[in-house]
Amino acid sequence: MNRFCFLCVVMLHFLSCSATVYKEEYIEQILPFEWSFRAGEGDSRLWAIEELKESDWTSAFTNSLLSDQELKTEKGYGWYRTSFSFNSEMKIALKNSEAVVLNLGRFAACEEVYFNGRMIGKTGDFPDNFMGYSDNEREYTFFLKKEELNNENILAIKFHDGWSTGGFLDRNRVILTPAKIKDKVSLNVDVASHNYIFFGDEPLSFNVGVQNMNKRKIKGNLIVSLSTDDYRFIKEYVVPITINKKESSNEQFMFSNLSPGFYRCNVKFVYNGEDVVNQSFNLGYEPEKIDSKKDNKTDLREFWEANLLELSKIAPDYQLTYLEKESTSEYNIYLVTMRSFGSELIQGYYAQPNKKGKHPVIVEYMGYGSAPYLPNREWDGFAHFVLSIRGQGLNEKNSKFGTWITYGLDSKESYYYRGAFLDVVRAIDFVCSRSELDESRIGVRGGSQGGALSFVAAALDSRVKVAAPSIPFLSDYRDYFRIVPWPKKDIKDYLDKTPSMTWEKVYSVLSYFDIKNLSSWIKCPVLMGIGVQDEVCPPHINFAAYNQVQSQKKWMAFPNHGHSVGKEFYDESMRIFREVLDVNK
Repeated sequence: MNRFCFLCVVMLHFLSCSATVYKEEYIEQILPFEWSFRAGEGDSRLWAIEELKESDWTSAFTNSLLSDQELKTEKGYGWYRTSFSFNSEMKIALKNSEAVVLNLGRFAACEEVYFNGRMIGKTGDFPDNFMGYSDNEREYTFFLKKEELNNENILAIKFHDGWSTGGFLDRNRVILTPAKIKDKVSLNVDVASHNYIFFGDEPLSFNVGVQNMNKRKIKGNLIVSLSTDDYRFIKEYVVPITINKKESSNEQFMFSNLSPGFYRCNVKFVYNGEDVVNQSFNLGYEPEKIDSKKDNKTDLREFWEANLLELSKIAPDYQLTYLEKESTSEYNIYLVTMRSFGSELIQGYYAQPNKKGKHPVIVEYMGYGSAPYLPNREWDGFAHFVLSIRGQGLNEKNSKFGTWITYGLDSKESYYYRGAFLDVVRAIDFVCSRSELDESRIGVRGGSQGGALSFVAAALDSRVKVAAPSIPFLSDYRDYFRIVPWPKKDIKDYLDKTPSMTWEKVYSVLSYFDIKNLSSWIKCPVLMGIGVQDEVCPPHINFAAYNQVQSQKKWMAFPNHGHSVGKEFYDESMRIFREVLDVNK
């Protein structure tokens, strides 16, 4: 072999060895299904690290719903815990990787994850600034301390779910893997507007930081794209970047000349042809100029005036049952039953103040399918009434209304929300019947379906003096169904089973129950809250209704919230209630 050939062989051998340095084989450690569970909010400083007490914790399985195990949360809160040591194969791999990827599978609805007492990641926020309603797959990457590689470790998860299903969803596996190169790259997006809403000549602008926590330099493409909220492509940037080890790269992006509306941004870093990190978020531009024209029929007002007349002919027959265990020194709590449109029996919870005088009252409407909950029981200057509309909440046990959104959808006369909207007015009738309440000082509020029903109450009943809807549902159906899959899916299933109905017939019926078409009737002040990242009741449909309101109005946007709003909205709504209803606590 001549010298040239020998050198070639040596070089090929060296390159071959070099290539294998970064070869990443898939190694995993699956944790056992059986963990410990405890209901309640707990103390993160203790419950994440202290020794378990058998009397306080019980066994729970991560591959099964809590409800299927006859386990319950406490006020939506619960904890999971387990202890484990890394197996020998993982130890070898982790010496090189130094970081671990924890995959929880699908999880609901917001949580904090602790490893040996330190928080390694979170999704959403707990009350009072609840940011939840997320049930996607969870994955967290974290770096190890040297002693953790060989010690027994404690993994703990504190979670909250207002729908009471939360924690691990069914058929889950909890998997640990050594972090690969791509797992040690992270994105940080910094939006130029504090609430992600832009106005006037402002471009939609944000900075993107890509952090490389690997021990080697990486090269790739940063790709940023923009589309409308109903997925119509607008523009894409592709920026090649190189990031040295343990360093970051920062780029600014701007999008101009946009129409009023909400937009989907997608940011991703592509390395070796693979999406390493990917982040999507919504931004808004001039939302009060969104042009979602009313599509009501000419007989809309006549239809609702006739319905209100029919409701007035139904004797409400109010019945109150005192709930001693739920009552406090400041409020007597009652279960209220009454008859509504079609003589349907509906129920609610009433908090009667234990103080003399004529009190203002807040009527609260519940979300679609919400579990029943009690009204406020700590003195805030108001009486409170929380209504369950027909077939939902307190009335769901004996419901005859099937899938509410599609029940009776073949005509406006038989449609579910005809009666449900009139239940909203019957709740106002109830509070006006109470001698201890001041019928000239009534406010309404609610989120999601409850937000829509707050619009309805203010539109159909002039006795409502102020409304604070959040993330409102039941609006701008044609655009709604182009933006997100639900409730369009339920209606599509209905159409598949009902050959006589078409989408046009459905839209014709829904036009009578679209809060966009009713909102111009509102005469009282309105405060609306939205979650900019909402994929259940997207901001576009929130503003479709809001923009038709002709009275005094104001909105608040929460940039990182999905189908929820922050505590600031609650605080501001109470301030406005007190101001409009002349309340000094």
